[in-house]
Amino acid sequence: MNIRQFFASMSQRARIAFGAGLLLIACLVGIGLWWIAHPPYGVLYGNLREADAAEITTTLGQMQVPYRLADQGKVILVPSDQVYETRMQLVSRGVPKGGSVGFELFKDSDYGVTEFAQHVNYQRALQGELERTIAALGEVDSARVHLTIRRADLFQTDTDPSKASVTLTLRQGKSLDAKEVAGVQRLVASAVDGLAPASVVVLDDQGRVLSTSSAGGQGNALDSDSLSARTQMEGQLRTRVDELLHRVLQTDNFTVSVSVSLNYDHVKQVRQRLIPQGKDGNGLLVREKIDSSGHAADDSGANQTAGSATSSDRELEFAHGSEQEEVDQAPGRIERISVGIVVPGALPREEIDKLSGVVSASLGLDPSRGDKVDIVALVPSEAAKATANPVVRAAPIDAPPPLDAGAPSAAETTAAKPAAQWRNHVWLYPALTLLVLLALVALLMTRRTAAPRRLTAPEREEALLRLRQWIESAEVER
Repeated sequence: MNIRQFFASMSQRARIAFGAGLLLIACLVGIGLWWIAHPPYGVLYGNLREADAAEITTTLGQMQVPYRLADQGKVILVPSDQVYETRMQLVSRGVPKGGSVGFELFKDSDYGVTEFAQHVNYQRALQGELERTIAALGEVDSARVHLTIRRADLFQTDTDPSKASVTLTLRQGKSLDAKEVAGVQRLVASAVDGLAPASVVVLDDQGRVLSTSSAGGQGNALDSDSLSARTQMEGQLRTRVDELLHRVLQTDNFTVSVSVSLNYDHVKQVRQRLIPQGKDGNGLLVREKIDSSGHAADDSGANQTAGSATSSDRELEFAHGSEQEEVDQAPGRIERISVGIVVPGALPREEIDKLSGVVSASLGLDPSRGDKVDIVALVPSEAAKATANPVVRAAPIDAPPPLDAGAPSAAETTAAKPAAQWRNHVWLYPALTLLVLLALVALLMTRRTAAPRRLTAPEREEALLRLRQWIESAEVER
């Protein structure tokens, strides 16, 4: 029986089912072959610089590992089953180096190198190691370090101190505060001989100076600390006043404003005064000198009895005690605290004065220092009430998705989206094909299982005649 007879012997339903099966098998085989030829890719490295991406792709070509580039060359994709193995192989080869060389520069040193060349190589290696260390910070994307190292000279004693400059490229949405900048300055200063933190200049990628000229960046740190201390102190005082007013007024319908003025001047005072000593307070007698002079009587005349004339000088020296006091006032002193309170309603003046005294005592205010408390009772108008309490129907806001500490970066997520979508489409094609075939078969079966058409009288007679002929022919053959 040939194929034509085989199909001729099949009913229409069987032919459709057979064709659908062949089509499904062909689709599955084609998808399987395409899946084998195009394996899924995973992110090897993301958010790369051009130099690092070029170095990694060159190494992958030498290792004969297939790869793809995404996100304008910042993301490298390799087959998913080779991601971790390839990453370990690259780490063992020291790739990527971060675009800078370190002390591995002396791994294969040449003995014929001059002393000047060795100094240059040492400076390059030190700059590269510092760049790698600074780039390891979470907020820093890349770093460039330039050093000017002083050289000890036998015939020149007065040499300029070492200096350094650091240029930081920060990640998107990240910033460095004053303490972190001071930490970068101290890191560079500790790695270079004769380098002070004040001699390290830190810039960002926009050319803005992040460091200060003070030692160790204390100027910026002081500004940041003073602002933080002031904000924290004002918050604590405001919370204390809120609790007090809530208990006294039995309502939260009031406004409290606290302003703290801090003095960060570093003042050193030296006081010296004398200490009175002795009975009369003039001091202790240390030395006394008396100088006296006079003329004796004349014996020329018996009746002449004139007395002698004498004079004396007295010089006294007293010693006084002294007391010296040095007062070093630390920065961060409170100069003045001002508290403003607005309460609703019309409170009597007596109650406002009592409330002001209670608030002043609870905060420990000093009137001689200039501290003051102002309490005002205001009656809001109808227009102010309507403005303060508008009827607004806010649209529902979807809660943001929870942050996952182990979530990939934005670049890796963007690069992984095409691979994930492609993988979903691969499984979607056979599912859609199968659904279409099932729908087609169900449609045909529905049509076949529909109510049969009733035969007319001539058609019934013709059918009976054919049945009799078939029965007679079967009996003759027997």
